[in-house]
Amino acid sequence: MKILVTGGEGFIGSWIVEKLCELKHSVITLDNHDTYNGLIDKNKLKELHNWRQRNWSPKVMKHVGCVTDRDKLLSVFHSRPDVVIHLASYPRAKIIHKDPLQGVSNIVSGTINLLQHSKHFNVKRFVFVSSSMIYGHFEDGVKESSDTKPINIYGEAKLVAERFCKQYQKFFDMEYVIARPSGVYGPGDMPDRVITKFFDQAMQNKDMIVHKDINKIDFTYVTDAADGIIRCATVPGAANLSFNIGSGEGTGLLDLARTIVDITESRSAVIEEGRNQMYPSRGALDISRAKELLGYNPQVSLLKGLYSYHDWIK
Repeated sequence: MKILVTGGEGFIGSWIVEKLCELKHSVITLDNHDTYNGLIDKNKLKELHNWRQRNWSPKVMKHVGCVTDRDKLLSVFHSRPDVVIHLASYPRAKIIHKDPLQGVSNIVSGTINLLQHSKHFNVKRFVFVSSSMIYGHFEDGVKESSDTKPINIYGEAKLVAERFCKQYQKFFDMEYVIARPSGVYGPGDMPDRVITKFFDQAMQNKDMIVHKDINKIDFTYVTDAADGIIRCATVPGAANLSFNIGSGEGTGLLDLARTIVDITESRSAVIEEGRNQMYPSRGALDISRAKELLGYNPQVSLLKGLYSYHDWIK
């Protein structure tokens, strides 16, 4: 099968490409090498991209460009992929919050651009990688059929993009699958996620600030997330459905911080402060649909994943 992965050199995308290579699929990638307004130095980003591609097949067809660029997409789609896995977007709520005009365009317009090209080139399945942020505030056991009430611009943009996938299925009979991952972490990640920040602070014996009122997060090791998304792309029974892709277990940030202090043997103090209004209160995702229909079964516990990530960071 020939599969196009947008955001293929990104954190999750690169693990998906590696796994697709192992499974002997033909892979095309598109990535714009964005530094997210200087979040990471260009040279550091190049080093990170090189590491992420260390196990890729030399046959991977790599393209550099943005999903909002129609002409670029036209050249990419001339390879005629059977499936599109769409991950390319600004990956952080706070990045979208700082620049909503560009961020929302990246998510919504980029998705529509891809859907239109997929329709024109008769792509068999379009997989949109959304986010658990679309639910807004939720407690343990949130299902794919639960209410969607995002509380930030990032979640709202992801939800709008989901709806366009469903409209293209309705009016153009384009098969879609929506994946909703949560709290993905692991080797190859960018430096500004909560787990990465906690490790950085703990390894320097700095105080670790934990926001209150964010109940629990369903942290998912990146290889498990990649496996779930690939199953969304390849399992026949997944057509025109949404799937929670997580570990199915929630962890409070206070417990997370204390665990990381133990792993690193740090002298850091863990300090609680007021709630971060940008993020919803969350819990564990219900992943029973993914288990039943996709055969998805997360393999990496949080403790095992944290030790593995710590080894990589060192």
